[in-house]
Amino acid sequence: MEKMSRLYSTVFALRPQLRTLLLSLVIVSSMLFYLYYGIYKPLSQNFDVQGLDFYRGYMAAANLLDGRSVYDIPAWFNRYSYFPLSVVIYLPFSRLPVYEASLAWFALSHGLVLASFFIVYKLGATQGKLLSAAAASAAVFLSMPLYQTLQTGNINILIFSGLCLAYLLMAKNRPGLLPALLAVFASIKLAPAALAAVYLRRKDVRGLIVFVLTSLALACASLVIFGLHENLQYLKQFPELSKYSHFFHGMSLTFVSGLFLGGNQLYLILPASLALFAFLVWFWFRKAGAYPAAANGPAMAVDFFMATLVMTLTAPSIWLMYGALFTVPFYAVIHSLLSGRKGFKAVPVFVLAFILNSFWEIFYYQVPLPFANLTLRQIWLQREIWPMLARGFFSLHFLSALALFFWAGANYGELLKVFSEIFGAESERKDLI
Repeated sequence: MEKMSRLYSTVFALRPQLRTLLLSLVIVSSMLFYLYYGIYKPLSQNFDVQGLDFYRGYMAAANLLDGRSVYDIPAWFNRYSYFPLSVVIYLPFSRLPVYEASLAWFALSHGLVLASFFIVYKLGATQGKLLSAAAASAAVFLSMPLYQTLQTGNINILIFSGLCLAYLLMAKNRPGLLPALLAVFASIKLAPAALAAVYLRRKDVRGLIVFVLTSLALACASLVIFGLHENLQYLKQFPELSKYSHFFHGMSLTFVSGLFLGGNQLYLILPASLALFAFLVWFWFRKAGAYPAAANGPAMAVDFFMATLVMTLTAPSIWLMYGALFTVPFYAVIHSLLSGRKGFKAVPVFVLAFILNSFWEIFYYQVPLPFANLTLRQIWLQREIWPMLARGFFSLHFLSALALFFWAGANYGELLKVFSEIFGAESERKDLI
C-alpha cells in the first residue's frame, strides 16, 4: 500500500508537467497542420483551384469598373450570385493582375485567420495562457473547412472572422454592435440572416429593429450605387441557386435530399427544410427557456451556436466550409475538456462531430474504405455503381451536424457554465496551465 501511495504521489507530482507536454504537443501539431494544409498545400499542390471563388468576385468588380453588369460572368464559369453591394469588397483587387490579386486575397485571408486565432485565444487566456493557446490552436488550425475557405478564396472568410469578433463582443458584454454585424453578414451571404433568430429567442426587440434597419440601409445603398436592374438580377437568381446544392459536398437537408431525390424536387425539399427549421428552432427555444436567469453574454454565445447549427442544417447552399463557423463553440468545449472538466454529457458525440468536421478532407481523399478499397472521393465519382454507399457516406456531415445540435441542446446548461467561466474569468486559476 505504501509503494502504491508513493507511486500515486509521483504520478500526481508529474501531472502538471505531463499536462504542459500534452498542451504543447497540441499547439505544435496544430501549427504544423496549419502550415501544411493552410499554406503549403494550396500554393504548391492545388494551385489550379486556388482562389476560384475569389476570381468570380474579381471578375464582377472588373465588370463594375468597366461599366458592365456585375453579373455578366462568362457562361463557362459559375455565376456571381452575391448581393450587388458585396462586390465593393473586391474593388481594391480588381486592377491587379489576377495572379497577384489572388495572392493578395490569400495573404489577407491568412491575416484574418491569425487575427481570429488571437481573438479566440484571448477569450479564455485569463484561465491559463497555455491551456487557451492549445484550445484555440485545435479549434482554429485543425479546421479543414477553414482551409477549404482559404483555398477557394471564398468570401466566407469575412463571416468567419466577423463571427469570432462577435463572440468577443459577447465576452466583453458589448452586444450593441451585433445586430448591425449580422446584417453585414447577411449582405455578404444570405444564410447568416438566420442568426437573427437569436433576437427572437431573447425577445430583444431593439436587436431585431437594428438588424432590420441596417439591412434596409444596406439594401438602399445597393439601390443607389448599382441601380434597380442589378438588384433585380440578384433576386432573379434565387430560384436557381438550390441546384448548386447538389453539385458540391454539403451539410444541409437540401444536399442530403438531393442525394436521395435528385435535384429537381424543390417542391418537396423546400417545405421539408422549412419544417426542419421550425422544429429545430422550437427545440432550441424550449431548451433555452429552461435557463431564464442566465447571464447575457454566455447565453447569447450558446444561442449563437444553436442558431449557427440551425442555419447549417436548413439553409440550401451550405458547403462543408461552413463548419469553420463552429470555431468558437468548439474552442469553448475543447478548453473545458483539456482543463479536466467533466460536466458534459455524451462527450463522444462531440468528439466524433469535431473529428468529422475538422478532418473531412483526409477521410475524403486519402483513407480507402477496406471493403471497397476506394476513397470516398472515388465512390462519389462512381456513385452510379455505388449509389447507396455514396448516399450513406455523403449524408454523414448532415447527420453529424444534427447530432451536434441535439448534443448542444442536451448540454445547454453546461455550455452556459463553460462560457460563463471563459467570459467572466478575471484572474488566472492556479490549477490550470
